[in-house]
Amino acid sequence: MTDTHIFFVADGERLEWQSWLLAASLAHAHRGRGDVHLYAYASPDWLEQVGPVTRAIYAEAGVDLRALPESPNWAKPYPHGNKIVAATDHRGPGRGIFLDTDMICLKPLTELADLPATHIAAAPEGRPTWGPDDRWQRAYDHFGLPLPTSRVRLLRGDRPEHLPYFNAGLVAMPEDAQPDGKRFADHWLETALDFDHKCKIANKRPWLDQITLPLAIARFGYTAHVLDESWNHALSHRGSAIDQTPDAHILHYHRFMFLRAAPQWPGILQRFFDLVPRAQHPAATDRLREMNLLP
Repeated sequence: MTDTHIFFVADGERLEWQSWLLAASLAHAHRGRGDVHLYAYASPDWLEQVGPVTRAIYAEAGVDLRALPESPNWAKPYPHGNKIVAATDHRGPGRGIFLDTDMICLKPLTELADLPATHIAAAPEGRPTWGPDDRWQRAYDHFGLPLPTSRVRLLRGDRPEHLPYFNAGLVAMPEDAQPDGKRFADHWLETALDFDHKCKIANKRPWLDQITLPLAIARFGYTAHVLDESWNHALSHRGSAIDQTPDAHILHYHRFMFLRAAPQWPGILQRFFDLVPRAQHPAATDRLREMNLLP
């Protein structure tokens, strides 16, 4: 059985608080699975500030709290790049799955571990937030790559077809080394740093991670495994249609107001408090109120 390593970044107060709900949901969805391992990453400075509620929740959920590897030399500060940096840490053989902290897991993610070792799985982005096509042509030209002939269907609006472009909130990747001795995370970081420093193109931030994800896939001979919307279901800006939330693996809520409006919220909240040690309930309740998740 292939091990599944699910990891997220909880660097800073907001991400740390969000991670409480994510960690509890991951623990519930994978209860009793010895082949599933959970990890949280924070910068060395923030590790010293991680509070007792967080540590208690991580202990109950089986989350291994680790220091982020050393930040690379981005052309200018790029906090979004922490997901790529976290991915480069060594967790053991199997399949790694990165998740944004503003997510809730409702179903096991273990079937992603059964993908071939060269497959990188992600769901398409909702809208064409970076482009247009001539920019993508220049991006692929920078690495001497042909513009892909394949297309993905974006997940919001009128769902147009688009060059491969993925939401980097969930990325499943092999943890094992490839023939060159590097893992996909190393290839992604190498590609992102090269593109950041050497490709003279506008508006790289905050989309540098999402721009370089398909570029790294193409550059190093991986296969993009296109996930459907149930693996990264965005709750934001759906209005009354939020009540039509499908039977998703992952809810990606972006803002707390959207999570509170979701029909799954009462169950998510109940499972959260079922996991949190009773001694930590008052402090957890106060923080959820600050997040506008409780009245």
